Amino acid sequence: MRVNRIALLMLLLLLATSIASAKSYKVMKKVGEYNVVMKIDRNPPIAGDNHVTLEVADASGRCTCDADVIIEYSKPAMLGTPALTYKADTRLARGRFVGNISLPVSGSWNVAVKIVKGSKKWITNFTVDVE
Repeated sequence: MRVNRIALLMLLLLLATSIASAKSYKVMKKVGEYNVVMKIDRNPPIAGDNHVTLEVADASGRCTCDADVIIEYSKPAMLGTPALTYKADTRLARGRFVGNISLPVSGSWNVAVKIVKGSKKWITNFTVDVE
């Protein structure tokens, strides 16, 4: 009986380790004077709701917390289906911009991150394959 408990404990520990090590989808780009890191909570992203975290930092690595960051995502028109275009606002939380994107169908999506600071605007584009 004691051997079964030890085996069960080891199995639970292994399962917990594999869940904890699950990676999020992460892409990085430089736009203007900023480094943008976009993380999506699932890898690969799925059709449905996905939590997005954006880190926008200047060249020295400091958060650009006084900017407005907007996510626009679209899927081009395909044979028999119209183009899809959506917009998601973000909010600042712990030095990162967070938001949710709801991707209704799988396939290749274009994600544009717009950074607005004062009268200046920067846009960087990512391509995300959704399952």
